[in-house]
Amino acid sequence: MKPEQDQPFKDPGLSWSQLRAFEACARLSSFNAAAAELNLTASAIRYQAGLLEGRIGVKLLDRQGGRLSLTSAGTAFARQISRPMRELVRACADAGSSAATAPITLTAPPLFARQFLFDRRFLRWCDDNQVRLDVTDAKRDLLTTDQIVAVRLDAEEDADLAATPILGVELVLAAAPSVAALARPSDPAWWAEQILISPSVSDNAWPWAWRVLKLPAPKTTRPLRFSSYAAALEAACAGHGVLLAPLPFSEREFVAGRLSRLSDVRLSSRIGYSLVMRRELALLPRGRSLQRRVLSAVAKSGAPQTPWP
Repeated sequence: MKPEQDQPFKDPGLSWSQLRAFEACARLSSFNAAAAELNLTASAIRYQAGLLEGRIGVKLLDRQGGRLSLTSAGTAFARQISRPMRELVRACADAGSSAATAPITLTAPPLFARQFLFDRRFLRWCDDNQVRLDVTDAKRDLLTTDQIVAVRLDAEEDADLAATPILGVELVLAAAPSVAALARPSDPAWWAEQILISPSVSDNAWPWAWRVLKLPAPKTTRPLRFSSYAAALEAACAGHGVLLAPLPFSEREFVAGRLSRLSDVRLSSRIGYSLVMRRELALLPRGRSLQRRVLSAVAKSGAPQTPWP
């Protein structure tokens, strides 16, 4: 092991917590008063002030009984940092104020928007609260400087994003009436001749469907892949194949006679819709309000909100 004098110097780093603790001590001449103002303990204030002194290598505070006084170096340092710290605090306040009033873009897939968001009261609330509805299957970058909130199917976990489950999805076997009229869903030979309409998010559901139907996985099916449920639903209605249709989004097609169910099988999907936004936006009143509004829109439709497995 190297002798102590040969050890490389390790910079303890400079942080806002250190500067804030020192500034409060310099202004209030007390660890306890600084702790009360910053909602910390006196020991935490002493620790941060000590880290700052270690970082710059000079004593800034004299401790005399229960009072604090500034050393000559501390007086000069306090004077130098006073204005920059005020400007930083003001910049944070301005940024927070801007975030509280900046427009929010709510992006949602077409099927979800059609089912839950095209409600007059919801759209009026969006207009009154500077929320712009963007109906698209494209995934927007939620970590840009713009304030974007997304309704996403099968949202991935991210440390910088807050995801709130808002809707579970059920899947049923369906096809156009012309296909359904000739369907033999319990016959493996019939399945071997079918085209499976498969949005990318439901690829993993087909093996589950075979297990529920107690059938071996067909070896000669022809998958027809789509990037979205909306496009897949239209293809199924047009008679291009068999779909694991999502409920409640395909109810209109069943009622209108554009789709027919092939069996009584209902699969509780292992994916679901979430409302996703940056964590800092989720903590603001506007973010929480938008979350409540979307949840309310789903609840009013009577759709099940049970979290998916």
